[in-house]
Amino acid sequence: MKGCITIKKIIFLFIISCAGLFAQTDSIIGDAKINRLDRIYRNLEYNTTSFNDLKQTWIVTDPVFVREIFNKFVVRNALKINGRKPTLAELANKAEAIYNGDVFIDLRRRYYDDEIEIIRFFKEQRNTRDTSDYFFDAIPDFITVKDILGEKLYADLKTQGYALNDITKTSFDYKPAYNFNILLHLLEPELMFWTATTNSRNKYLVSLIGKWGNSRIGLPGWYSADYIIGFRVGYEDSLVNNKEEIVYSAECGVGVPVQQPDIGVNDNFVGRKLDHTGTPIYMKYTGKPFEYVMEEIADLELQFSAQFTVGENKVSDFNVSAPITFFTTRNYFDLIVKKKNLFRLSDLGNLSAGGGVSAFDIKQYSAIPSEVTLRLVQGSGSDKNGLKFAVNTEATLSNESSVFTHNFTMMLNYNISEKLVLFGVKFNFLVSNTVGFDLQMVSPILAGAKVLPTYRSDTYFVFSPMIRINY
Repeated sequence: MKGCITIKKIIFLFIISCAGLFAQTDSIIGDAKINRLDRIYRNLEYNTTSFNDLKQTWIVTDPVFVREIFNKFVVRNALKINGRKPTLAELANKAEAIYNGDVFIDLRRRYYDDEIEIIRFFKEQRNTRDTSDYFFDAIPDFITVKDILGEKLYADLKTQGYALNDITKTSFDYKPAYNFNILLHLLEPELMFWTATTNSRNKYLVSLIGKWGNSRIGLPGWYSADYIIGFRVGYEDSLVNNKEEIVYSAECGVGVPVQQPDIGVNDNFVGRKLDHTGTPIYMKYTGKPFEYVMEEIADLELQFSAQFTVGENKVSDFNVSAPITFFTTRNYFDLIVKKKNLFRLSDLGNLSAGGGVSAFDIKQYSAIPSEVTLRLVQGSGSDKNGLKFAVNTEATLSNESSVFTHNFTMMLNYNISEKLVLFGVKFNFLVSNTVGFDLQMVSPILAGAKVLPTYRSDTYFVFSPMIRINY
């Protein structure tokens, strides 16, 4: 009898084991079917992942509306935390945040219709932009959301008839166009009037340009007596890439005398107001010649500009009835090597930095009515005739991929010849790459010099509005 019972037990256990094995196998097959069906269901919808950042996104901030939607999900037991159902204690704890009005609902609309693609509850994290720590798991299925909320509440959610914040991303990308470009700028105007290409991807650009002053020698804008009018020829080897990485250009022009604004000097020919004494010839080159020398320094940009004056004005050109004495700058050059796009500072833009050398001459002349030619005054000390040599450093923060484009440059110039330090700031700002302004300021710091040179002002400040038409 005992043996019979034992055999029965063995048979029973065998049957139970087989049933468990079949149940487990059926469960595995069932899970596989569910996963396969889920993949099929997901693939029925047109995938628009690449447009996620452009889809309309908004946040429900109405606390009563948040409570109503939260309650619907709780009743249907449809909330999850890291893929699992929350316990009653967890729900009760999170409900406290709902009662306090600290929880909001993030919604994203599908790209090709007005259905809600994803919904999630979240608790805003103060002083941080990271919102990956969801209050509950997101629900990425409008059919499920619609079934849980019901037709009316789901329709209210879509029509946005409640307190909300629209946080849809607006994309701005103002890359220079190559059909037409005009920049109305008092200090550096430009009119691009001709373009050509040889292989459908490169571009030759020719512009009429103007230039007034040079901040790198401490004489910005209208503190210069010469206004340069000339041409710029630029070359883009590939329009596919960023212009700032692959451009080189050459400029040349001639200077004409220009009336400087009143800068606080009563007599135009006495003190710090410089004057025009000949015809300046101007040239500038910008490019990356180091790529032909060494690969490690191929991305360094070289900028070189120079001006030299030919001829000399006569006394009769000044129309004076009494002897006068004045300063003039006839020649200069500056050279700087820059490393562009060192790194990006969040939304502020890309940082570039560089250094170089510059030199310019300051001459003092007398115009005596009884004489035909100007008389060169043999000065002394820091005002003596000759070249003034300086070393320059500058750093630029620029952003050209936003609705507000800007270039902010800080400069430091040490005039070795006069033991004088110049601190400069240049800031230009455009809204939608169309309307803005340009500010430039240069301020001398005495450093090793006891007093400022006679031709120097305490502070140089220039301003110009900007209007750009580019397409």
